[in-house]
Amino acid sequence: MRRAVLTCALSLLALTGASQAADYSKAVWSVASGQSGQTPLMDTNVMGEMVMRAWVAPRGVPVQGLMFIYMPKLSTNHWAVMLVEPQGQPGEFFGARSLNFVRAAKKDGQTANLYTLGDGMFKGLYLMDGKVKDKRGQMMHFLMLLTPQMAQQEPDPADFLK
Repeated sequence: MRRAVLTCALSLLALTGASQAADYSKAVWSVASGQSGQTPLMDTNVMGEMVMRAWVAPRGVPVQGLMFIYMPKLSTNHWAVMLVEPQGQPGEFFGARSLNFVRAAKKDGQTANLYTLGDGMFKGLYLMDGKVKDKRGQMMHFLMLLTPQMAQQEPDPADFLK
């Protein structure tokens, strides 16, 4: 009897979607690409070489901040998206259920792990998941999505630690 109840409960969870992780990839890209209509707090263009846009608490993405970095003078493939204090699992923000570990770094309690995304909207791109100290010495969690061109092959996570 217990086995039948357990099987029924698991089936119900699967049918209701409660067992599936969130997928914020479309919302992240909508904000980062400017399609969401949300006005960035910061919008800079440094002589056509680097474009940076930053949003605070963008609608539809459970983060404190989102930053888009683009280097059009190098190529259209040189871009990155950084999320500050994400509330969820790393793969949820980029639609990935599979993260392939590349390397890690640790220094003074700070950590940075580098992965490639194994599936989803951004399959094949790099994901840096880190906890670093901000200017006040407080720990800050960040996720950074990088194109291979932006990462210039495999970036060293240690470069992100102070």
